[in-house]
Amino acid sequence: TALWLNQELFIPRGSVMKIKRYKHARKIISFHKIHFGLREPYQILVDGTFCQAALQGKILIKEQLPKYLGGNIQLVTTRCILNELKSLGDELKGAYYIANRFQQRRCGHKKHLPAAQCINEFIGDTNDHHYCIATQDLDLKYNLKERPGIPLLHIVRNTIVLESPSIASTSKADQVSNDKINPSKYEQSVITKLNQTKKTNEVTKRRKRKFPKGPNPLSVKKRSRQSKPDCIVNDRVSLSKKRRVRLQKRRAIEQLARTIQNES
Repeated sequence: TALWLNQELFIPRGSVMKIKRYKHARKIISFHKIHFGLREPYQILVDGTFCQAALQGKILIKEQLPKYLGGNIQLVTTRCILNELKSLGDELKGAYYIANRFQQRRCGHKKHLPAAQCINEFIGDTNDHHYCIATQDLDLKYNLKERPGIPLLHIVRNTIVLESPSIASTSKADQVSNDKINPSKYEQSVITKLNQTKKTNEVTKRRKRKFPKGPNPLSVKKRSRQSKPDCIVNDRVSLSKKRRVRLQKRRAIEQLARTIQNES
C-alpha cells in the first residue's frame, strides 16, 4: 500500500500514518508543557504490564520513545513494580529484566505494595515531578485520568500511543487560563475600593458655576457701514459755505474799524 502525489512523489502509507502519530504526540506534549510544566528529559514511569506488552510486540522502548515524543527521556520504575514482576514467576521474567535496567525511584514504601497502588501513591494528586505513566492496566489509567496533568502511554497493535488529555486536564487548563485573564479576589477588592473613593471625590468636588457665554467673534457677521443719503451731505456743504461768508464779513468789518482808528 502506498500513496502517490503528482505522479512523481512516492510515499508509503505506513510512513504517512507514522507522521500523523508523531504530530498528534507532539501536540499533546506541547499541551502538557504549556499548562502543567512538563519538561525534558521526560520522566516515564514504566510498570510491568507495559514491559510485557513491549516484549510481546518486539518494541525497543529506549529507541522508539524519544523519536515518538520528540525529546530526551528517562525511563524509571520503583521497587514495588520490580518486586511484583519478580513474584509472578517465569512468565514475566523477560519483563522483569527489561524493567530492571531502568532507574529506580524511591517510592517510600517499607512493605512492597502492588504496582498500581504504588504508582497511585507515588504520583499523588498533583504530579509535582511531572511523570508520564506507561501502563496497560485499565483500572490504573482510569484512576489517573481523574487527576489533571498526567500523560498516559500504552501499546496498541505493536505501536506506542500517547493518550489525549483527560477531561480533568482540559478543565484544569481552562481554569488556569481564565485565572490568568480575570483578576483575582484581592485585585477585585482593590478595584472596588478605588471605585468607591473615586465616587466620593466626585461628590465632594464643587461644580463650577456656568455663566452665559457670548457669541463667537469669528462666527459673528461684521456690521456694514451704511451710506448716508445725498440730502444730508448737501446740507452739510451749504452750512460750511455760510460759515465762510460770515467769517469774511467779520474780517472786512474789523479792517474798516482799524483803518478809521488809524486816520483819526
